[in-house]
Amino acid sequence: MNKCIFLVLLFVSLSGNTADIKPFPRAKISVEQWQNYFNLISTEFGETKRIYKEQNLVVFSDDAQRANIAFTTINHHAHPAWVTRYVTQDNESVYVAQIGYFAGKEPPFAKLFKDYAKLNEKVKEHMGLEAWDK
Repeated sequence: MNKCIFLVLLFVSLSGNTADIKPFPRAKISVEQWQNYFNLISTEFGETKRIYKEQNLVVFSDDAQRANIAFTTINHHAHPAWVTRYVTQDNESVYVAQIGYFAGKEPPFAKLFKDYAKLNEKVKEHMGLEAWDK
């Protein structure tokens, strides 16, 4: 019985750290890595899921990390890919930062990433924030 309780507690404590904003060291990942991360985010943040059919995107929100994670769907040119936008700050300013990963072709992903960078600039203008591209 104690062994079962220990395993449950271990799983719960590990699961709290599994939705890292930067889960991989490089932007180029495998399809399996994309799918595993999508499954993880779907499980942890499924109640925040928003579907944007016209843009071929599924977006989740992680309020604790002040992040939005936008996954491409099958009809998106950059699929499979995702871009995470998050708010961060230092002692002087608040920033909109982003990071992304792709398992498909790099040029369509680069366009997606740049499109989100442009969106960050618009947010920056409206909110008086600084924008970082990571």
